[in-house]
Amino acid sequence: MGKLDAGQKHMLKIIHRDADDDGWTEVSKHLFPVLSENMPTELIIFEKLQDGGRAKLTDEGNNVVSAMAWL
Repeated sequence: MGKLDAGQKHMLKIIHRDADDDGWTEVSKHLFPVLSENMPTELIIFEKLQDGGRAKLTDEGNNVVSAMAWL
């Protein structure tokens, strides 16, 4: 995994912010392929559903989002 670009950082924050009690965030069927291809799998778990999908931050992803508040 290389350095995150601004768009990837923004998506991490959105997934973190919109997570339900289990940590999952719904992703539309239009956005799912873009996210799953462009986001580091070390930071996000993707699950394809019949109509779109969902995303969840890994422990490492949560650590990155927490650290961003200090940067």
